[in-house]
Amino acid sequence: MATTLNRRSLLGGVAAAGLAGPVASAPAGEFGPLKRPSWAADGPQGAAAAKGLGFGAAVPSNLLNRSANFQKIMARDCGVLVGNNEMKMAVMLPEPGRPDFAPADSVVRFGRAHGQRLRGHALVWHEALPAWVAPLLEHASAAQAGDFLHRWIDTAAGRYRGVIDSWDVVNEVLAGYGPVRRADGLRESPWLTALGPDYIDLAFRWAREADPRAALAWNEDSLEHAFDWVEAKRGRVLKRLEGMRARGVPVRRFGIQAHLISDQPFDPKAFRRFIGDLGQLGIGIEITELDIDDKAFPADAALRDKAVAEFARRFLDVVLDEPATLSVVTWGYFDGDTWLNDHPDHRRRDGLAQRPLPLDTTMRPKPFREALIAAFRAAPDHSVARARLRETI
Repeated sequence: MATTLNRRSLLGGVAAAGLAGPVASAPAGEFGPLKRPSWAADGPQGAAAAKGLGFGAAVPSNLLNRSANFQKIMARDCGVLVGNNEMKMAVMLPEPGRPDFAPADSVVRFGRAHGQRLRGHALVWHEALPAWVAPLLEHASAAQAGDFLHRWIDTAAGRYRGVIDSWDVVNEVLAGYGPVRRADGLRESPWLTALGPDYIDLAFRWAREADPRAALAWNEDSLEHAFDWVEAKRGRVLKRLEGMRARGVPVRRFGIQAHLISDQPFDPKAFRRFIGDLGQLGIGIEITELDIDDKAFPADAALRDKAVAEFARRFLDVVLDEPATLSVVTWGYFDGDTWLNDHPDHRRRDGLAQRPLPLDTTMRPKPFREALIAAFRAAPDHSVARARLRETI
């Protein structure tokens, strides 16, 4: 489609996208009332709730809509839900003038019907953009690009105004492995090119306008392992957060993706210092995309599952010690729904499928699920501090 759009249609992309004005929140009752929580006291969310924590998973709406077994498991184990791709621009605005809210709406309805908190993911990312957006931004002035971004945030966050607990406003904005080309450490992206580094602050301010009740988060990757470049990136995170807070940017939470990799070192003390520094800023911490790449673990499924669970427990014991930690979310909940097997950097050398999540491909519990429950039960009780932090959005 993008190759057929001329300059005029590109620069008129805001209107073409069906974003001619701010989008009001969905009508009252659109997603149903928030019902009593459905999670079981003896499951992961039950154990988490006793310590003032939330636990949940990213879910694909197509599976959630068709599998009664998956619905039962999500209702039983999770107090937090996030759509896997459902609220990304590529899904919600696949074509100009034809927004598609159905996948996201179905996740929201399920969450409200089961008394679950909902996370929105993600308003601004350098990936998951519809094909027609890149040429639009390339030909737009900064004012036009800003207008487009503003109206997109109005559309997505505005539709779910009042029903989303926290929004990933920006996702993966810092450069990761390899040379850092900019002094500020920002990742090259269409948004940075079109709007400059202020796009981050602007996105948070516009998200606050669209939904004043949602806690607004910066979600970031590659912060967990013990490498010099990771330590440098942690420093850039803290410096930018300090600046954002000083400028009055309404960032209230920081998301640590936690895609853990079995053949990379993890230093509990260094990571504990980092999340402690985040907590000292008054920022709530969310573990947003937890899974464990098992490529360094044995081929034997039982041994591998045990090693995955042990790694998860080591990580969670550090994370849950911090009073500012508010929730833990896995990226997918069963092994049949992992992205790792499709990524060339994460394929096992023996050709076996990854087993990175709490349930196996048949949705039966694995030691990882038990490790979650054990970690929540053993964690210090910071319920009062967490409740106070949740009140500050």
